[in-house]
Amino acid sequence: MNFKRETVINRPVAEVWEVLGNQFGEAYKWASSLRHSESFGKPTMEGASCSNRACNTTQGKIIEVVRVFDARQHTLQYEVLEGFPFFIDTGVNTWQLTAQGDKTHLSMNADITTKGFVGAIMNPMMKMQMNTLFDEAVEDFKYYVEHDGEPHPRKVKANRKLAKKAA
Repeated sequence: MNFKRETVINRPVAEVWEVLGNQFGEAYKWASSLRHSESFGKPTMEGASCSNRACNTTQGKIIEVVRVFDARQHTLQYEVLEGFPFFIDTGVNTWQLTAQGDKTHLSMNADITTKGFVGAIMNPMMKMQMNTLFDEAVEDFKYYVEHDGEPHPRKVKANRKLAKKAA
Protein backbone atom coordinates (compact mmCIF):
# COMPACT_ATOMS: atom_id res chain seq x y z
CA MET A 1 0.00 0.00 0.00
CA ASN A 2 1.27 3.42 -0.87
CA PHE A 3 0.12 6.64 0.76
CA LYS A 4 1.09 10.03 -0.62
CA ARG A 5 0.30 13.39 0.88
CA GLU A 6 1.34 16.87 -0.18
CA THR A 7 0.80 20.30 1.30
CA VAL A 8 2.31 23.74 1.34
CA ILE A 9 3.46 25.07 4.70
CA ASN A 10 3.55 28.82 5.16
CA ARG A 11 7.04 28.85 6.64
CA PRO A 12 10.56 28.82 5.16
CA VAL A 13 12.10 25.41 4.57
CA ALA A 14 14.73 25.90 7.33
CA GLU A 15 12.00 26.35 9.95
CA VAL A 16 10.08 23.32 8.69
CA TRP A 17 13.23 21.16 8.60
CA GLU A 18 14.05 22.20 12.17
CA VAL A 19 10.87 20.48 13.36
CA LEU A 20 10.86 17.54 10.93
CA GLY A 21 14.53 16.64 10.88
CA ASN A 22 16.32 18.22 13.82
CA GLN A 23 13.49 17.50 16.27
CA PHE A 24 12.82 14.00 14.91
CA GLY A 25 12.52 12.50 18.39
CA GLU A 26 9.96 15.07 19.50
CA ALA A 27 7.16 14.23 17.06
CA TYR A 28 4.82 13.60 20.00
CA LYS A 29 4.62 17.37 20.41
CA TRP A 30 2.65 17.70 17.17
CA ALA A 31 1.37 14.26 16.10
CA SER A 32 -2.09 13.44 17.47
CA SER A 33 -1.48 9.70 17.16
CA LEU A 34 1.61 9.82 19.40
CA ARG A 35 1.38 9.84 23.16
CA HIS A 36 5.14 10.16 23.51
CA SER A 37 8.27 9.81 21.39
CA GLU A 38 11.97 9.99 22.05
CA SER A 39 15.13 9.59 20.06
CA PHE A 40 17.93 7.19 20.88
CA GLY A 41 20.97 5.61 19.31
CA LYS A 42 24.11 7.18 17.94
CA PRO A 43 23.56 9.08 14.70
CA THR A 44 24.69 7.15 11.65
CA MET A 45 24.18 10.03 9.20
CA GLU A 46 25.66 13.50 9.06
CA GLY A 47 23.47 16.08 10.77
CA ALA A 48 21.16 13.56 12.45
CA SER A 49 20.77 13.74 16.21
CA CYS A 50 19.96 10.03 16.57
CA SER A 51 19.52 6.80 14.64
CA ASN A 52 16.21 5.65 16.13
CA ARG A 53 12.94 6.82 17.60
CA ALA A 54 10.61 5.06 20.03
CA CYS A 55 6.97 6.09 19.88
CA ASN A 56 4.08 5.30 22.16
CA THR A 57 1.12 5.47 19.83
CA THR A 58 -2.60 5.09 20.33
CA GLN A 59 -2.07 1.53 19.00
CA GLY A 60 0.99 0.60 21.08
CA LYS A 61 4.75 1.08 20.99
CA ILE A 62 6.80 1.21 17.81
CA ILE A 63 10.52 1.53 17.14
CA GLU A 64 11.71 3.34 14.02
CA VAL A 65 15.15 3.58 12.42
CA VAL A 66 16.36 6.52 10.34
CA ARG A 67 17.23 5.34 6.81
CA VAL A 68 17.86 8.74 5.18
CA PHE A 69 18.66 12.03 6.87
CA ASP A 70 19.72 14.66 4.36
CA ALA A 71 19.66 18.19 5.77
CA ARG A 72 20.78 19.70 2.44
CA GLN A 73 18.00 18.07 0.44
CA HIS A 74 15.58 18.22 3.40
CA THR A 75 14.77 14.52 3.14
CA LEU A 76 13.92 12.25 6.04
CA GLN A 77 13.14 8.57 5.67
CA TYR A 78 12.47 6.14 8.49
CA GLU A 79 11.32 2.54 8.77
CA VAL A 80 9.31 0.85 11.48
CA LEU A 81 11.43 -1.95 12.96
CA GLU A 82 9.19 -3.14 15.79
CA GLY A 83 5.62 -2.80 16.91
CA PHE A 84 3.57 -3.50 13.83
CA PRO A 85 0.94 -6.25 13.94
CA PHE A 86 2.24 -9.62 12.71
CA PHE A 87 0.56 -9.23 9.31
CA ILE A 88 2.53 -6.11 8.36
CA ASP A 89 5.90 -6.87 6.80
CA THR A 90 7.39 -3.39 6.29
CA GLY A 91 6.57 0.26 6.76
CA VAL A 92 8.77 3.00 5.31
CA ASN A 93 7.90 6.70 5.35
CA THR A 94 9.73 9.42 3.39
CA TRP A 95 9.22 13.13 3.98
CA GLN A 96 10.66 15.57 1.44
CA LEU A 97 10.69 19.36 1.82
CA THR A 98 11.19 21.76 -1.07
CA ALA A 99 11.64 25.50 -0.68
CA GLN A 100 9.11 27.67 -2.50
CA GLY A 101 10.26 31.16 -1.62
CA ASP A 102 9.17 31.79 1.96
CA LYS A 103 6.94 28.69 1.87
CA THR A 104 7.73 24.98 1.91
CA HIS A 105 6.23 22.19 -0.18
CA LEU A 106 5.95 19.00 1.87
CA SER A 107 5.67 15.62 0.20
CA MET A 108 5.10 12.52 2.32
CA ASN A 109 5.26 9.06 0.79
CA ALA A 110 4.64 5.98 2.93
CA ASP A 111 4.87 2.37 1.77
CA ILE A 112 3.36 -0.36 3.92
CA THR A 113 3.56 -3.99 2.90
CA THR A 114 1.30 -6.63 4.43
CA LYS A 115 2.00 -10.34 4.42
CA GLY A 116 0.12 -13.60 4.44
CA PHE A 117 -3.54 -14.44 4.38
CA VAL A 118 -4.37 -12.18 7.33
CA GLY A 119 -2.53 -9.30 5.66
CA ALA A 120 -4.61 -9.75 2.52
CA ILE A 121 -7.83 -9.75 4.54
CA MET A 122 -6.77 -6.73 6.62
CA ASN A 123 -5.65 -4.66 3.61
CA PRO A 124 -8.93 -2.73 3.11
CA MET A 125 -9.26 -1.86 6.80
CA MET A 126 -5.57 -0.93 7.00
CA LYS A 127 -5.97 1.39 4.00
CA MET A 128 -8.84 3.23 5.68
CA GLN A 129 -7.02 3.49 9.00
CA MET A 130 -3.72 4.58 7.45
CA ASN A 131 -5.39 7.13 5.18
CA THR A 132 -6.85 8.80 8.25
CA LEU A 133 -3.56 8.54 10.16
CA PHE A 134 -1.52 10.14 7.36
CA ASP A 135 -4.11 12.84 6.65
CA GLU A 136 -4.03 13.82 10.31
CA ALA A 137 -0.24 13.58 10.62
CA VAL A 138 0.36 16.00 7.75
CA GLU A 139 -2.36 18.34 9.01
CA ASP A 140 -0.98 18.18 12.57
CA PHE A 141 2.55 18.89 11.35
CA LYS A 142 1.51 21.82 9.15
CA TYR A 143 -0.52 23.37 11.97
CA TYR A 144 2.28 22.97 14.52
CA VAL A 145 4.89 24.60 12.28
CA GLU A 146 2.62 27.41 11.09
CA HIS A 147 1.44 28.19 14.64
CA ASP A 148 4.94 28.44 16.16
CA GLY A 149 4.85 25.19 18.11
CA GLU A 150 1.20 25.25 19.12
CA PRO A 151 -0.34 21.80 18.61
CA HIS A 152 -3.41 21.23 16.45
CA PRO A 153 -6.70 21.29 18.44
CA ARG A 154 -7.00 17.53 17.79
CA LYS A 155 -3.65 17.01 19.57
CA VAL A 156 -4.72 19.24 22.47
CA LYS A 157 -7.87 17.12 22.82
CA ALA A 158 -5.82 13.90 22.70
CA ASN A 159 -3.48 15.27 25.41
CA ARG A 160 -6.45 16.13 27.65
CA LYS A 161 -7.89 12.66 27.21
CA LEU A 162 -4.52 11.09 28.06
CA ALA A 163 -4.13 13.31 31.15
CA LYS A 164 -7.62 12.31 32.31
CA LYS A 165 -6.73 8.62 32.02
CA ALA A 166 -3.50 9.15 33.97
CA ALA A 167 -5.29 11.00 36.81
